[in-house]
Amino acid sequence: ESLVRWLHPKFGMIPSFKFITVLEKNNYITRLDYYVWEKTCQLLRYLKDKNGSVLPISVNVSRVNFYTTNLVSNLLELVEKYNLEPKDLQLEITETVYTEEKQVIYSIISELQEAGFKILMDDFGSGYSSFSVLTNADLNTLKIDRSLFQNESDTRERILVRHIVETAKELEMKVIAEGVETRGYVDILKELGCDYIQGF
Repeated sequence: ESLVRWLHPKFGMIPSFKFITVLEKNNYITRLDYYVWEKTCQLLRYLKDKNGSVLPISVNVSRVNFYTTNLVSNLLELVEKYNLEPKDLQLEITETVYTEEKQVIYSIISELQEAGFKILMDDFGSGYSSFSVLTNADLNTLKIDRSLFQNESDTRERILVRHIVETAKELEMKVIAEGVETRGYVDILKELGCDYIQGF
C-alpha cells in the first residue's frame, strides 16, 4: 500500500491523520491523491522495467474524488501514461464513503471495475455500516481494520474475525488483515483463512 507522510523541516515526520482532514475540508485532498497515484505509477513502471513484472500496489481514494473529479478517466490516463495495467494499481476506499450517495458511489465503482481496477474496502469494522455495505457493493477485497485485533487470547474477538473472513469468502472476496505486528496474530489469521496480512 502506498501511504503518504509529511516530512516537515521543523516538526519532522507528520502522520497523515494530522493533515488529511484539513485537506478534505478544502478539497485539496484530490491534488494530494493524484500526486500519490502518480508517484505510485512511476514506482510500478520502474519495478516493471527492472523485474519484468510487479505485485500490485494499492492507493487510497478520498470520498471527495467521487464528486469533484472525473475519477475513472483520471486513473485510466495515469495507468496509460506509464504503460501499466489497471490491475497493477488497486484502489482502497474507506467504508464511510459507502454511506453517502450510494447510487453515485456504486455506479463509479462499477465503472472502475469494468475498466479493470480492483476495489478494496479499507478499515472494515471501524464504522457502523459494514455489513449493509457488503450486501450492496460488489467489492474485490476486504481489509479488516486493526481495531479488531487487540487481544490474542480473546475468544470473542476470534469468533468475530472468523465470521468476517467466512462472510467475505462466501461473497468471493479476498481478505487482508491490517496492522498485524505479532507472530501470534499471523498464526491466528492464517488459521482463520485470511489471505493477506499487512503490518502497521
